[in-house]
Amino acid sequence: MNVYKVLIVEDEILIADNIKKYLLLNGYAVSGIAISYDEAIELYETTAPDIVLLDIRLNGKKTGIDVGNYINDNSNKKPFLFLTSQLDKKNIDEAKKCYPAGYLSKPIQHESLRASIDVALHNFNMDINNESTITLVDKNTKLIIPLKNIQFIRAEHVYVRVFLKDGEEILHRSTLKDLLLKLPVETFIHTHRSFIVNIQHITSWSTNYLNISDHSIPMSRSKKKIIVERLSP
Repeated sequence: MNVYKVLIVEDEILIADNIKKYLLLNGYAVSGIAISYDEAIELYETTAPDIVLLDIRLNGKKTGIDVGNYINDNSNKKPFLFLTSQLDKKNIDEAKKCYPAGYLSKPIQHESLRASIDVALHNFNMDINNESTITLVDKNTKLIIPLKNIQFIRAEHVYVRVFLKDGEEILHRSTLKDLLLKLPVETFIHTHRSFIVNIQHITSWSTNYLNISDHSIPMSRSKKKIIVERLSP
């Protein structure tokens, strides 16, 4: 049986301790308690939680929303639930932009907490198994893109242009190398210093090029052997 690790990010210590006690009594592990953005990031990186309970208001200038944005941009992204007493439209609209797995209003009801954690973990695991996604940013808008919709990616200086199967393009600030680390090696191939290709969308190939729809993507000499081996039956 899996014992899920929960990171609690809450600057009211009594509330955090109360949540911790309840979680421990109900079979969860608690990877730590953070009261600020910096503490949250450090614990997220060092304890590898399965889910994060995230208060919107924290000690310091940065908020739980900033922590949520960090998690979304992390290659080891995990689900998070917002804990808040601020349910006004402005705060909810801001929180929605970083796609939390849900919201819990204070005071926290224990049964609602347990149900929300279980649903968030179930949905996250289903996404991992059935349809993995990646979060990209185009013109300050965060987009959650199913990996299966990506045809190929082209480097453009400090950006990458992501080509989707519906014909849309996304301009995301990243190096090709950094983005490749977030993509499954089973599906994506680095074919050239400027290109990454989703092998599921390749329709044909020739001596020096791969073809996806009406696009021809070059294969570098150093990568050609590996690519052909991957594509050969």
